[in-house]
Amino acid sequence: MFLNKVPIITFLSGYGVGFSRVLSCAPLLAMAKKKTLKYWKTKIDKPFHEYIRRRDADNNSGYCKCISCNKPIHFSESDAGHFIGRQHLSTRWDERNVNSQCRKCNRFEYGRQFEYSLNLGEELSNELLQKSRGVMKLADFEYMEIFEEFKAKLQALKDIQNF
Repeated sequence: MFLNKVPIITFLSGYGVGFSRVLSCAPLLAMAKKKTLKYWKTKIDKPFHEYIRRRDADNNSGYCKCISCNKPIHFSESDAGHFIGRQHLSTRWDERNVNSQCRKCNRFEYGRQFEYSLNLGEELSNELLQKSRGVMKLADFEYMEIFEEFKAKLQALKDIQNF
């Protein structure tokens, strides 16, 4: 988003700031600050993880099963467990890579990767592994598109669920 330079120049020149001084600052004022990767990860993860936990839950009761141990858990007490770790940006927001998982399996038993892979299937596990080895660089508007997509999907799920 770029600032309009004319009102700033008019405003500043009305308060005794020299016109040449205002023009030297104009390029700095006009540049939109690029958001950091940390900012986008934090912003996108919240709706994405809630969407995944709700996606796997029953629409009436809100209960789902842990993908690793098949324990029934309420969506609010589950984690969005990643098969391929979140540090791999190319699979971080891939819906096939993330499923509801109980907190014990996800946090204290390191995701129980073997059981997770058995439940995903060999073909999908290998496909996600190959995808994770790729490099992904996005611009701010692409991160914003991902955020808006999962925000809309989450809202659509909330509208049809009874809990």
